[in-house]
Amino acid sequence: MKHRSLNNRAGMTLLEVMISTGLLTIVLVGTLTLLTTMMQLWAKGVSGTSANSISSLAARKLVLEIEEGNSASIDNGRLTVVFPYLNPSTGDYDRAQAGITATYYLSGETGNESTGANLWKSVGVSKTRLAKSIESLSFTIQNGKLVRFTLTGVDQEGAAISPKTEQVSVKLRNS
Repeated sequence: MKHRSLNNRAGMTLLEVMISTGLLTIVLVGTLTLLTTMMQLWAKGVSGTSANSISSLAARKLVLEIEEGNSASIDNGRLTVVFPYLNPSTGDYDRAQAGITATYYLSGETGNESTGANLWKSVGVSKTRLAKSIESLSFTIQNGKLVRFTLTGVDQEGAAISPKTEQVSVKLRNS
């Protein structure tokens, strides 16, 4: 019977296993670090883009809301718009009569707070949230017929993309 020497067996030594495990660990840590960094950058970019979309949509909603107004005024940063009377039988405006009065402002979650990041429309006791995540909103009125507002969305991730500030002018069509 022939006996084989233990030194001639095929396989890997403990040193080779430790070196290959160490190299694999370095590659995996590098890959995971790169993946984590890329995910953070992606989240920041999406957040900045989202803030721009939010501000654009909120500005468009405000334009659609206030352009039918008859007159507008500003009190404590809140825009109040008086709309002409809408005759329910004909569907036409009667510009000689006052209709509903709506107030637009930023407030918290319920619409009753003095500060917040929600755009609200208030008609009497009824409140409607038009948009969320609005950082700032300011109004000016020129010649009693032109309402200008500046609106900025909230960037919740601190993105590299700065939220766009919307500056919009709206002519009151029924003034």
